[in-house]
Amino acid sequence: MKNLTLEEHRARLENLRRARSDVAACARELRIRDYMPGQVIYYLGDYPAPNSIAPTEYDYKTLKALAESGAQLIQVHEEWNDTIEKYGADKYSSYDPEGMKKFVELCHFFGLKIIPYCSSSYIHEFSRHYREDFSRCEKGCVDMHYKYRYGWAGSALWRGFIIPRTFSVMEDYGFDGIFNDWGYDWKNSEFVSVPPEKRGEFGGVEKFDPEAEDLIHILYDGVKERGGVYKLHVGHFDAAPVRWRCYDYLWVGEGDFSVGYGGGKMLDPYLVPCPDKPRLTNWGAERFDADAYFAMTIPFVQFPLLTYGRPTKGRCVDVPGVTQYNTTREDRLYQYFRRVRDWSDAHPEGPFVYSEWSQIPDDPEDFPRWSRYLALYREMTADQTVVFMEIRASREIVSKIPENVFITEFVGEKRFMAVSNMTEQPYTLTLASRWKDRVSGAEGSVFSVPPKRIAFLRLL
Repeated sequence: MKNLTLEEHRARLENLRRARSDVAACARELRIRDYMPGQVIYYLGDYPAPNSIAPTEYDYKTLKALAESGAQLIQVHEEWNDTIEKYGADKYSSYDPEGMKKFVELCHFFGLKIIPYCSSSYIHEFSRHYREDFSRCEKGCVDMHYKYRYGWAGSALWRGFIIPRTFSVMEDYGFDGIFNDWGYDWKNSEFVSVPPEKRGEFGGVEKFDPEAEDLIHILYDGVKERGGVYKLHVGHFDAAPVRWRCYDYLWVGEGDFSVGYGGGKMLDPYLVPCPDKPRLTNWGAERFDADAYFAMTIPFVQFPLLTYGRPTKGRCVDVPGVTQYNTTREDRLYQYFRRVRDWSDAHPEGPFVYSEWSQIPDDPEDFPRWSRYLALYREMTADQTVVFMEIRASREIVSKIPENVFITEFVGEKRFMAVSNMTEQPYTLTLASRWKDRVSGAEGSVFSVPPKRIAFLRLL
Protein backbone atom coordinates (compact mmCIF):
# COMPACT_ATOMS: atom_id res chain seq x y z
CA MET A 1 0.00 0.00 0.00
CA LYS A 2 1.46 3.34 -1.01
CA ASN A 3 1.94 6.30 1.29
CA LEU A 4 -0.39 9.15 0.36
CA THR A 5 0.59 12.78 0.09
CA LEU A 6 -1.37 15.41 2.01
CA GLU A 7 -3.25 16.35 -1.16
CA GLU A 8 -4.10 12.71 -1.86
CA HIS A 9 -5.47 12.30 1.68
CA ARG A 10 -7.65 15.38 1.15
CA ALA A 11 -8.87 14.13 -2.22
CA ARG A 12 -9.62 10.68 -0.81
CA LEU A 13 -11.61 12.03 2.13
CA GLU A 14 -13.58 14.38 -0.12
CA ASN A 15 -14.35 11.65 -2.68
CA LEU A 16 -15.52 9.17 -0.03
CA ARG A 17 -17.66 11.77 1.73
CA ARG A 18 -19.31 12.79 -1.52
CA ALA A 19 -19.82 9.22 -2.75
CA ARG A 20 -21.37 8.07 0.52
CA SER A 21 -23.63 11.09 0.52
CA ASP A 22 -24.64 10.57 -3.13
CA VAL A 23 -25.24 6.80 -3.22
CA ALA A 24 -28.66 6.00 -1.79
CA ALA A 25 -28.96 2.37 -2.95
CA CYS A 26 -26.48 -0.19 -4.24
CA ALA A 27 -26.16 -3.98 -4.23
CA ARG A 28 -23.16 -3.96 -1.88
CA GLU A 29 -20.20 -1.94 -0.68
CA LEU A 30 -16.78 -3.54 -0.48
CA ARG A 31 -13.16 -2.55 0.00
CA ILE A 32 -10.37 -3.68 -2.33
CA ARG A 33 -7.31 -5.21 -0.71
CA ASP A 34 -4.65 -7.62 -1.94
CA TYR A 35 -6.33 -8.08 -5.34
CA MET A 36 -4.67 -9.41 -8.51
CA PRO A 37 -7.13 -9.05 -11.41
CA GLY A 38 -4.58 -9.77 -14.17
CA GLN A 39 -4.87 -13.57 -14.33
CA VAL A 40 -3.96 -15.79 -17.29
CA ILE A 41 -4.49 -19.45 -18.14
CA TYR A 42 -1.25 -20.38 -19.90
CA TYR A 43 -1.50 -23.45 -22.12
CA LEU A 44 1.59 -25.68 -21.91
CA GLY A 45 0.90 -28.47 -24.42
CA ASP A 46 -1.39 -31.15 -25.78
CA TYR A 47 -1.13 -33.75 -23.00
CA PRO A 48 -1.26 -36.74 -23.17
CA ALA A 49 0.72 -36.20 -26.39
CA PRO A 50 4.48 -36.06 -25.70
CA ASN A 51 5.68 -32.56 -24.84
CA SER A 52 8.48 -30.58 -23.20
CA ILE A 53 7.53 -27.96 -20.62
CA ALA A 54 10.97 -26.33 -20.55
CA PRO A 55 10.57 -22.68 -21.57
CA THR A 56 11.42 -21.67 -25.12
CA GLU A 57 12.16 -18.31 -26.71
CA TYR A 58 8.43 -18.13 -27.47
CA ASP A 59 7.61 -18.52 -23.77
CA TYR A 60 10.19 -15.88 -22.85
CA LYS A 61 8.65 -13.34 -25.24
CA THR A 62 5.09 -14.25 -24.28
CA LEU A 63 5.62 -14.10 -20.52
CA LYS A 64 7.54 -10.83 -20.91
CA ALA A 65 4.64 -9.34 -22.88
CA LEU A 66 2.14 -10.57 -20.31
CA ALA A 67 4.11 -9.03 -17.44
CA GLU A 68 4.42 -5.73 -19.32
CA SER A 69 0.67 -5.74 -19.94
CA GLY A 70 -0.06 -5.86 -16.20
CA ALA A 71 -0.65 -9.60 -15.82
CA GLN A 72 0.09 -10.83 -12.30
CA LEU A 73 -0.90 -14.49 -12.00
CA ILE A 74 -0.27 -17.40 -14.40
CA GLN A 75 -2.44 -20.51 -14.06
CA VAL A 76 -1.39 -23.78 -15.70
CA HIS A 77 -3.80 -26.68 -16.09
CA GLU A 78 -3.47 -30.42 -16.19
CA GLU A 79 -0.96 -30.48 -19.00
CA TRP A 80 1.63 -29.67 -16.30
CA ASN A 81 1.13 -33.09 -14.67
CA ASP A 82 0.69 -36.73 -15.68
CA THR A 83 -2.89 -37.35 -14.66
CA ILE A 84 -3.22 -40.77 -16.38
CA GLU A 85 0.35 -41.72 -15.39
CA LYS A 86 1.45 -42.30 -18.97
CA TYR A 87 5.01 -41.05 -18.42
CA GLY A 88 5.81 -42.38 -14.96
CA ALA A 89 4.64 -39.37 -12.95
CA ASP A 90 1.11 -38.74 -11.64
CA LYS A 91 -1.55 -36.09 -11.04
CA TYR A 92 0.62 -34.48 -8.35
CA SER A 93 3.92 -34.40 -10.23
CA SER A 94 5.13 -33.29 -13.63
CA TYR A 95 6.13 -35.62 -16.46
CA ASP A 96 8.84 -33.00 -17.15
CA PRO A 97 9.88 -31.90 -13.64
CA GLU A 98 13.01 -29.98 -14.60
CA GLY A 99 11.20 -28.24 -17.45
CA MET A 100 8.36 -27.30 -15.09
CA LYS A 101 10.77 -25.85 -12.52
CA LYS A 102 12.48 -23.78 -15.22
CA PHE A 103 9.11 -22.49 -16.41
CA VAL A 104 8.24 -21.46 -12.85
CA GLU A 105 11.60 -19.71 -12.56
CA LEU A 106 10.94 -17.80 -15.78
CA CYS A 107 7.57 -16.62 -14.48
CA HIS A 108 9.27 -15.41 -11.31
CA PHE A 109 11.96 -13.68 -13.39
CA PHE A 110 9.23 -11.50 -14.89
CA GLY A 111 7.56 -10.90 -11.51
CA LEU A 112 4.65 -13.22 -12.26
CA LYS A 113 3.15 -15.61 -9.74
CA ILE A 114 2.23 -19.07 -11.04
CA ILE A 115 -0.23 -21.65 -9.68
CA PRO A 116 -1.00 -25.17 -11.01
CA TYR A 117 -4.15 -27.19 -11.39
CA CYS A 118 -4.84 -29.47 -8.42
CA SER A 119 -8.01 -31.11 -7.13
CA SER A 120 -9.15 -32.00 -3.65
CA SER A 121 -11.54 -34.54 -5.15
CA TYR A 122 -10.75 -35.79 -8.65
CA ILE A 123 -8.42 -38.75 -9.10
CA HIS A 124 -8.06 -41.05 -12.10
CA GLU A 125 -9.74 -44.38 -11.34
CA PHE A 126 -6.85 -46.31 -12.87
CA SER A 127 -4.14 -44.44 -11.01
CA ARG A 128 -1.70 -46.67 -9.16
CA HIS A 129 -2.60 -44.63 -6.06
CA TYR A 130 -6.37 -45.11 -6.21
CA ARG A 131 -8.15 -47.08 -3.48
CA GLU A 132 -11.88 -47.77 -3.30
CA ASP A 133 -11.86 -46.44 0.25
CA PHE A 134 -11.08 -43.01 -1.21
CA SER A 135 -14.67 -42.80 -2.52
CA ARG A 136 -18.22 -43.34 -1.35
CA CYS A 137 -19.79 -43.62 -4.82
CA GLU A 138 -18.84 -44.56 -8.38
CA LYS A 139 -19.48 -41.08 -9.73
CA GLY A 140 -16.95 -38.59 -11.01
CA CYS A 141 -16.02 -36.96 -14.30
CA VAL A 142 -15.26 -38.79 -17.54
CA ASP A 143 -13.91 -37.05 -20.64
CA MET A 144 -11.41 -37.92 -23.33
CA HIS A 145 -8.33 -39.48 -21.66
CA TYR A 146 -9.39 -39.52 -18.00
CA LYS A 147 -11.93 -41.25 -15.81
CA TYR A 148 -12.08 -39.38 -12.52
CA ARG A 149 -13.66 -40.65 -9.32
CA TYR A 150 -14.72 -38.41 -6.46
CA GLY A 151 -12.48 -38.50 -3.43
CA TRP A 152 -14.63 -38.20 -0.29
CA ALA A 153 -13.84 -35.61 2.37
CA GLY A 154 -15.22 -38.05 4.96
CA SER A 155 -12.60 -40.68 4.14
CA ALA A 156 -9.60 -40.59 6.47
CA LEU A 157 -7.66 -42.53 3.82
CA TRP A 158 -8.39 -39.92 1.17
CA ARG A 159 -7.45 -37.06 3.48
CA GLY A 160 -4.20 -38.73 4.40
CA PHE A 161 -3.45 -39.05 0.71
CA ILE A 162 -4.55 -35.71 -0.76
CA ILE A 163 -3.51 -33.15 1.89
CA PRO A 164 0.26 -33.75 1.88
CA ARG A 165 0.33 -34.12 -1.91
CA THR A 166 -1.41 -30.77 -2.38
CA PHE A 167 1.24 -29.00 -0.32
CA SER A 168 4.10 -30.93 -1.93
CA VAL A 169 3.00 -29.61 -5.33
CA MET A 170 3.85 -26.11 -4.10
CA GLU A 171 7.03 -27.12 -2.36
CA ASP A 172 8.51 -29.37 -5.06
CA TYR A 173 8.20 -26.92 -7.97
CA GLY A 174 8.19 -23.48 -6.37
CA PHE A 175 4.58 -22.74 -7.27
CA ASP A 176 2.99 -19.69 -5.63
CA GLY A 177 -0.19 -21.46 -4.52
CA ILE A 178 -2.71 -23.77 -6.16
CA PHE A 179 -5.85 -23.80 -8.27
CA ASN A 180 -8.22 -26.31 -6.67
CA ASP A 181 -10.70 -27.70 -9.18
CA TRP A 182 -12.80 -29.10 -6.37
CA GLY A 183 -15.05 -31.48 -8.28
CA TYR A 184 -17.57 -31.42 -5.45
CA ASP A 185 -20.02 -34.33 -5.28
CA TRP A 186 -23.30 -32.48 -4.76
CA LYS A 187 -25.60 -35.49 -5.19
CA ASN A 188 -24.10 -37.68 -2.49
CA SER A 189 -23.47 -35.06 0.17
CA GLU A 190 -25.22 -34.45 3.47
CA PHE A 191 -25.83 -30.83 4.40
CA VAL A 192 -26.46 -28.99 7.64
CA SER A 193 -28.74 -25.94 7.45
CA VAL A 194 -27.55 -22.62 8.81
CA PRO A 195 -30.30 -20.78 10.76
CA PRO A 196 -31.33 -17.52 9.02
CA GLU A 197 -30.14 -15.42 11.95
CA LYS A 198 -26.64 -16.97 11.66
CA ARG A 199 -26.17 -16.66 7.89
CA GLY A 200 -24.70 -13.18 8.05
CA GLU A 201 -22.08 -14.45 10.47
CA PHE A 202 -21.02 -17.14 7.98
CA GLY A 203 -21.01 -15.11 4.75
CA GLY A 204 -24.62 -15.78 3.76
CA VAL A 205 -24.18 -19.57 3.55
CA GLU A 206 -27.56 -21.34 3.84
CA LYS A 207 -26.21 -24.89 4.18
CA PHE A 208 -22.83 -26.52 4.54
CA ASP A 209 -21.15 -29.92 4.32
CA PRO A 210 -19.21 -30.30 7.60
CA GLU A 211 -16.65 -32.81 6.31
CA ALA A 212 -16.02 -30.99 3.06
CA GLU A 213 -15.80 -27.72 4.96
CA ASP A 214 -13.14 -29.16 7.23
CA LEU A 215 -11.02 -30.44 4.33
CA ILE A 216 -11.31 -27.25 2.30
CA HIS A 217 -10.24 -25.10 5.26
CA ILE A 218 -7.27 -27.36 6.02
CA LEU A 219 -6.10 -26.93 2.42
CA TYR A 220 -6.83 -23.20 2.30
CA ASP A 221 -5.07 -22.53 5.60
CA GLY A 222 -2.09 -24.68 4.58
CA VAL A 223 -1.64 -22.76 1.34
CA LYS A 224 -1.90 -19.42 3.17
CA GLU A 225 0.63 -20.56 5.81
CA ARG A 226 3.04 -21.15 2.93
CA GLY A 227 2.43 -17.65 1.60
CA GLY A 228 0.45 -18.95 -1.37
CA VAL A 229 -2.51 -17.91 -3.49
CA TYR A 230 -5.56 -20.19 -3.30
CA LYS A 231 -8.02 -20.25 -6.19
CA LEU A 232 -11.10 -22.47 -5.94
CA HIS A 233 -13.53 -23.77 -8.56
CA VAL A 234 -16.89 -25.15 -7.48
CA GLY A 235 -18.86 -24.85 -10.73
CA HIS A 236 -20.83 -22.28 -12.74
CA PHE A 237 -21.53 -19.52 -10.16
CA ASP A 238 -21.94 -21.93 -7.26
CA ALA A 239 -20.89 -20.95 -3.78
CA ALA A 240 -18.89 -23.48 -1.81
CA PRO A 241 -21.06 -25.29 0.80
CA VAL A 242 -18.60 -24.02 3.38
CA ARG A 243 -18.80 -21.47 6.17
CA TRP A 244 -16.20 -18.75 6.51
CA ARG A 245 -13.86 -17.53 3.81
CA CYS A 246 -12.17 -20.43 2.01
CA TYR A 247 -10.48 -18.93 -1.07
CA ASP A 248 -8.62 -15.90 -2.40
CA TYR A 249 -10.24 -16.25 -5.81
CA LEU A 250 -13.27 -18.18 -7.01
CA TRP A 251 -13.27 -19.29 -10.66
CA VAL A 252 -16.77 -18.90 -12.15
CA GLY A 253 -18.49 -18.80 -15.51
CA GLU A 254 -17.87 -22.18 -17.11
CA GLY A 255 -21.04 -23.10 -18.96
CA ASP A 256 -23.62 -20.39 -19.60
CA PHE A 257 -24.92 -17.19 -18.04
CA SER A 258 -28.45 -18.39 -17.34
CA VAL A 259 -28.09 -16.92 -13.84
CA GLY A 260 -28.27 -13.47 -15.44
CA TYR A 261 -25.91 -10.54 -15.21
CA GLY A 262 -23.91 -10.22 -12.04
CA GLY A 263 -23.83 -13.92 -11.21
CA GLY A 264 -22.08 -14.43 -7.89
CA LYS A 265 -21.97 -10.72 -7.09
CA MET A 266 -22.85 -11.33 -3.43
CA LEU A 267 -20.27 -14.05 -2.88
CA ASP A 268 -17.00 -13.38 -1.10
CA PRO A 269 -14.62 -11.57 -3.45
CA TYR A 270 -12.80 -12.07 -5.64
CA LEU A 271 -14.55 -13.84 -8.52
CA VAL A 272 -12.59 -14.56 -11.70
CA PRO A 273 -14.83 -15.38 -14.68
CA CYS A 274 -13.64 -17.72 -17.41
CA PRO A 275 -14.87 -16.74 -20.89
CA ASP A 276 -16.14 -20.19 -21.90
CA LYS A 277 -16.57 -19.21 -25.53
CA PRO A 278 -17.79 -22.50 -27.05
CA ARG A 279 -20.65 -22.75 -24.55
CA LEU A 280 -21.72 -19.12 -24.34
CA THR A 281 -24.65 -18.16 -26.54
CA ASN A 282 -23.04 -14.78 -27.32
CA TRP A 283 -26.47 -13.15 -27.51
CA GLY A 284 -27.07 -14.72 -30.90
CA ALA A 285 -23.74 -13.53 -32.33
CA GLU A 286 -21.73 -15.72 -34.65
CA ARG A 287 -18.48 -14.87 -32.86
CA PHE A 288 -17.84 -14.32 -29.17
CA ASP A 289 -18.39 -10.65 -28.31
CA ALA A 290 -15.44 -10.02 -26.03
CA ASP A 291 -16.25 -6.34 -25.41
CA ALA A 292 -19.71 -7.35 -24.22
CA TYR A 293 -18.15 -9.91 -21.89
CA PHE A 294 -16.03 -7.22 -20.21
CA ALA A 295 -19.12 -5.04 -19.95
CA MET A 296 -21.08 -7.76 -18.16
CA THR A 297 -18.35 -8.59 -15.63
CA ILE A 298 -16.42 -5.43 -14.66
CA PRO A 299 -19.26 -3.64 -12.81
CA PHE A 300 -19.43 -6.63 -10.45
CA VAL A 301 -15.70 -6.48 -9.60
CA GLN A 302 -14.99 -9.47 -11.81
CA PHE A 303 -12.18 -9.31 -14.36
CA PRO A 304 -12.04 -12.12 -16.94
CA LEU A 305 -9.23 -14.60 -17.28
CA LEU A 306 -7.14 -14.42 -20.43
CA THR A 307 -6.64 -17.77 -22.19
CA TYR A 308 -3.21 -17.65 -23.79
CA GLY A 309 0.19 -19.35 -23.84
CA ARG A 310 1.33 -21.95 -26.35
CA PRO A 311 -1.12 -22.63 -29.19
CA THR A 312 -2.88 -25.97 -28.99
CA LYS A 313 -2.51 -28.15 -32.08
CA GLY A 314 -5.13 -30.64 -30.93
CA ARG A 315 -2.55 -33.46 -30.85
CA CYS A 316 -4.07 -34.95 -27.72
CA VAL A 317 -6.63 -36.69 -29.94
CA ASP A 318 -3.88 -38.55 -31.81
CA VAL A 319 -2.83 -40.47 -28.70
CA PRO A 320 -4.00 -44.14 -28.93
CA GLY A 321 -6.81 -44.92 -26.52
CA VAL A 322 -7.48 -41.29 -25.74
CA THR A 323 -11.26 -41.84 -25.60
CA GLN A 324 -11.27 -45.29 -24.04
CA TYR A 325 -13.07 -44.21 -20.85
CA ASN A 326 -15.92 -42.33 -22.46
CA THR A 327 -18.64 -44.92 -22.99
CA THR A 328 -21.73 -43.15 -21.65
CA ARG A 329 -22.05 -39.85 -23.51
CA GLU A 330 -20.66 -37.70 -26.32
CA ASP A 331 -17.05 -36.85 -25.60
CA ARG A 332 -17.14 -33.05 -25.61
CA LEU A 333 -13.41 -32.50 -25.23
CA TYR A 334 -12.46 -35.07 -27.83
CA GLN A 335 -14.81 -33.57 -30.41
CA TYR A 336 -13.55 -30.09 -29.59
CA PHE A 337 -9.86 -30.93 -29.88
CA ARG A 338 -10.47 -32.88 -33.07
CA ARG A 339 -11.80 -29.65 -34.59
CA VAL A 340 -8.78 -27.83 -33.16
CA ARG A 341 -6.45 -30.35 -34.83
CA ASP A 342 -8.21 -29.96 -38.17
CA TRP A 343 -8.02 -26.17 -37.92
CA SER A 344 -4.35 -26.25 -36.93
CA ASP A 345 -3.45 -28.55 -39.80
CA ALA A 346 -5.21 -26.25 -42.26
CA HIS A 347 -3.79 -23.02 -40.75
CA PRO A 348 -0.23 -23.74 -39.53
CA GLU A 349 0.61 -20.01 -39.47
CA GLY A 350 -2.47 -19.10 -37.45
CA PRO A 351 -4.67 -17.61 -36.18
CA PHE A 352 -4.31 -20.02 -33.29
CA VAL A 353 -6.34 -21.64 -30.51
CA TYR A 354 -5.07 -21.36 -26.92
CA SER A 355 -7.39 -23.36 -24.67
CA GLU A 356 -10.38 -25.66 -24.33
CA TRP A 357 -12.47 -22.54 -23.61
CA SER A 358 -11.61 -20.90 -26.94
CA GLN A 359 -13.47 -20.45 -30.14
CA ILE A 360 -11.76 -21.94 -33.16
CA PRO A 361 -9.71 -19.89 -33.77
CA ASP A 362 -9.15 -17.38 -30.99
CA ASP A 363 -9.38 -13.73 -31.94
CA PRO A 364 -5.80 -12.39 -32.42
CA GLU A 365 -7.00 -9.22 -30.69
CA ASP A 366 -7.88 -11.04 -27.45
CA PHE A 367 -4.59 -10.24 -25.73
CA PRO A 368 -4.36 -6.57 -26.83
CA ARG A 369 -8.02 -6.05 -25.90
CA TRP A 370 -7.59 -7.74 -22.52
CA SER A 371 -4.53 -5.57 -21.85
CA ARG A 372 -6.43 -2.36 -22.59
CA TYR A 373 -9.28 -3.28 -20.27
CA LEU A 374 -6.86 -4.44 -17.58
CA ALA A 375 -5.04 -1.08 -17.58
CA LEU A 376 -8.35 0.74 -17.07
CA TYR A 377 -9.51 -1.74 -14.42
CA ARG A 378 -6.31 -1.90 -12.37
CA GLU A 379 -6.17 1.87 -11.93
CA MET A 380 -9.63 1.90 -10.39
CA THR A 381 -9.14 -1.20 -8.21
CA ALA A 382 -6.01 -0.21 -6.32
CA ASP A 383 -5.68 -1.33 -2.70
CA GLN A 384 -8.06 0.47 -0.31
CA THR A 385 -10.46 1.46 -3.07
CA VAL A 386 -14.05 1.50 -1.81
CA VAL A 387 -16.55 0.04 -4.30
CA PHE A 388 -20.23 0.90 -4.50
CA MET A 389 -21.44 -1.98 -6.66
CA GLU A 390 -24.51 -1.81 -8.89
CA ILE A 391 -25.86 1.59 -7.88
CA ARG A 392 -29.62 1.91 -8.20
CA ALA A 393 -30.13 5.39 -6.75
CA SER A 394 -27.64 8.26 -6.47
CA ARG A 395 -27.81 12.05 -6.40
CA GLU A 396 -24.87 12.06 -8.80
CA ILE A 397 -26.81 10.07 -11.43
CA VAL A 398 -29.57 12.27 -12.81
CA SER A 399 -30.83 9.96 -15.57
CA LYS A 400 -32.97 6.91 -14.88
CA ILE A 401 -31.05 3.65 -14.45
CA PRO A 402 -32.79 0.93 -16.53
CA GLU A 403 -32.93 -2.69 -15.38
CA ASN A 404 -29.97 -3.90 -17.45
CA VAL A 405 -27.76 -0.88 -17.01
CA PHE A 406 -25.15 -1.40 -14.29
CA ILE A 407 -23.26 1.46 -12.69
CA THR A 408 -20.50 0.95 -10.14
CA GLU A 409 -18.27 3.55 -8.48
CA PHE A 410 -14.67 2.88 -7.45
CA VAL A 411 -13.62 5.53 -4.95
CA GLY A 412 -10.23 6.44 -3.53
CA GLU A 413 -7.88 9.31 -4.26
CA LYS A 414 -9.83 9.50 -7.53
CA ARG A 415 -13.48 8.78 -8.16
CA PHE A 416 -14.12 6.37 -11.01
CA MET A 417 -17.36 5.12 -12.54
CA ALA A 418 -17.95 2.06 -14.74
CA VAL A 419 -21.22 2.14 -16.70
CA SER A 420 -22.32 -1.02 -18.54
CA ASN A 421 -25.27 -0.94 -20.90
CA MET A 422 -26.49 -4.50 -21.41
CA THR A 423 -29.71 -3.39 -23.15
CA GLU A 424 -30.37 -3.40 -26.89
CA GLN A 425 -30.47 0.41 -27.18
CA PRO A 426 -27.96 3.21 -26.51
CA TYR A 427 -28.12 4.54 -22.96
CA THR A 428 -27.81 8.27 -22.23
CA LEU A 429 -26.19 8.84 -18.85
CA THR A 430 -26.69 12.26 -17.28
CA LEU A 431 -24.61 13.19 -14.25
CA ALA A 432 -24.75 16.06 -11.77
CA SER A 433 -21.00 16.80 -12.04
CA ARG A 434 -18.42 16.99 -14.80
CA TRP A 435 -16.69 13.70 -15.60
CA LYS A 436 -14.13 12.57 -18.17
CA ASP A 437 -14.39 9.55 -20.45
CA ARG A 438 -11.08 7.77 -19.79
CA VAL A 439 -11.03 6.20 -23.27
CA SER A 440 -12.19 8.98 -25.60
CA GLY A 441 -11.07 11.91 -23.44
CA ALA A 442 -14.48 13.60 -23.76
CA GLU A 443 -15.52 15.75 -20.80
CA GLY A 444 -18.99 16.73 -19.66
CA SER A 445 -22.01 15.57 -17.71
CA VAL A 446 -23.82 13.65 -20.49
CA PHE A 447 -22.44 10.44 -22.03
CA SER A 448 -23.90 7.92 -24.47
CA VAL A 449 -23.11 4.25 -23.84
CA PRO A 450 -23.69 1.90 -26.83
CA PRO A 451 -25.54 -1.41 -26.37
CA LYS A 452 -23.49 -4.22 -24.81
CA ARG A 453 -20.63 -1.86 -24.04
CA ILE A 454 -19.02 -0.22 -21.01
CA ALA A 455 -17.90 3.37 -20.35
CA PHE A 456 -15.05 4.26 -17.98
CA LEU A 457 -15.40 7.67 -16.37
CA ARG A 458 -13.41 9.77 -13.87
CA LEU A 459 -14.72 12.69 -11.85
CA LEU A 460 -13.05 15.99 -12.75
